[in-house]
Amino acid sequence: MSKKFDLLIAAGEKSALMRYATAFATPDDYLYFRSDEEAGMIVSPLEYGRALSEKRPDVTLYGYDDFPSAADHSLVSLALALARSRNITEFRVPADFPLLMADRLRAAGLRVTPDSGSFFPEREFKREDEIREITQALRLAEDAVRAACRVIAESTVAADRTLCYEGETLTSEKLRGIIDLVLVAGGAQPTGTIAAGGLQSAEPHNPGSGPLYAGTPIVMDVFPRLASSGYWGDLTRTVFKTPPPDRVLAAYRAVREARERCKAMLRPGVIPARVHEEAVRILTEAGFHTGREGDRDFGFFHGLGHGVGLEIHEAPRLAPRATSPLQGGEVVTVEPGLYYPEWGGIRLEDLVVIRPDGAECLTSLEDIAVID
Repeated sequence: MSKKFDLLIAAGEKSALMRYATAFATPDDYLYFRSDEEAGMIVSPLEYGRALSEKRPDVTLYGYDDFPSAADHSLVSLALALARSRNITEFRVPADFPLLMADRLRAAGLRVTPDSGSFFPEREFKREDEIREITQALRLAEDAVRAACRVIAESTVAADRTLCYEGETLTSEKLRGIIDLVLVAGGAQPTGTIAAGGLQSAEPHNPGSGPLYAGTPIVMDVFPRLASSGYWGDLTRTVFKTPPPDRVLAAYRAVREARERCKAMLRPGVIPARVHEEAVRILTEAGFHTGREGDRDFGFFHGLGHGVGLEIHEAPRLAPRATSPLQGGEVVTVEPGLYYPEWGGIRLEDLVVIRPDGAECLTSLEDIAVID
């Protein structure tokens, strides 16, 4: 009797799918398979002992010696040996499955079918243990932003409006280093931390470089990944050393209002696009319009939020074209922003979990606007 199995070949440290399937992280690729009757993984002798204690209990562990018909210990040979041992005629694989491996499996007579949807659709809806991991990563991000705010508070303002800390100019690079050190000390991997000031903050993913200045926005977007579990946290705060111009402070208040109102709308059954539209309405009515001038976008030109889990950006999206209603159990960011090339940007981001009666905010860090 022929059979169809799911197949993953990936490294647990790099693949959220593999990490979800097995809970086992490795720098090198290994093999995972699944059918209606069983789920298993095949790892090298180097990883076998650790896998025994770290893998998910519902996944059976195999070593290379369990598949003696493999021509060698390449992953393709092991997949072919697995197919012979289980009478497998077809493997269903994720869309990012390695093309060369798929070609070799097909050349051996197997069907390899890319999955047209989500390989693990249940990943979108978080278990309580996953929420705890995400919250742990978020707490580290909060600690890191607090440390950065203390440095900004202890900084002085030079005659040219640059910030000075311990006798040296405070730069984006130094502030990012302070943030990242807190993350590493807490057991997380910093990845692309943003500490952008002034006009650089008008570009949402500009990491920031050079001196930081008083009276201008300093956007800190911190998204650590726990080394122990692979789960991410996500947090953004915008602060000012000394008060900014009134127009900029009004933008900050509008972004904060949009975030809070949109968080209050989130619950099972809500259409994410409608929540995004509410953020647009609030910001527009506050006098902050969105558009494009030349080659630069301005205003609120990105999605309101995204899912967070074993990937920093995953389903669902809170965006204009997101029309599938929330179901409950999703962990999402709510991060409206305003960006203008003439003065910079504002973004405030909280992390929430969708509960049966609304959104539970996981973020505990207060909004800190002006730091004197």
